[in-house]
Amino acid sequence: MAPKKLTIEDILSDELKREMNMDTETYAVVDDWDSVMQSVYQLPIEYAGYTNRVGDMKILKEMIDTLATANFDNVKRSESRKKQLAQFTKTLSMYYNVVFTKGKQRVGYGALIHFPKLKANPDRSGGIVLAAKIVVDGKKHDSTFERAKFEDFLIEVKPYINLLGDLYRQTRKM
Repeated sequence: MAPKKLTIEDILSDELKREMNMDTETYAVVDDWDSVMQSVYQLPIEYAGYTNRVGDMKILKEMIDTLATANFDNVKRSESRKKQLAQFTKTLSMYYNVVFTKGKQRVGYGALIHFPKLKANPDRSGGIVLAAKIVVDGKKHDSTFERAKFEDFLIEVKPYINLLGDLYRQTRKM
């Protein structure tokens, strides 16, 4: 049997599972962020499926609602922007995740923001967002993915990153 060909969804899902401290043997062979990003650059990312806009993403709205209502027992987040590999200067990827715990249920959200062709001013570049949501309840877990595209990071994506960051910081003060 031929080995399974990894998809960008597999990599994003595995990274989110790691962040959620899930005990699973389904991880791909990537085991650190540099390997994750190296795999992202080696995978052909299919852009044809990216027709939604970032502001229309259900996963994004769920994260905002959950943070705004503080309907959780615990929350943690992480991000990786500084791990840009030196050999890739014409593209950029960022990864963010937020994991909520309420009782025995954990809900994790992860987003990979990918800029396939950076402009002179990277903040004004277009790209794609691939988001994952994993719900863990007991031993079972469900994964969903959502895709979106953007033409201008500064206008279409950065305000949501700032909003989520502000809401997260507010929960730390409670």
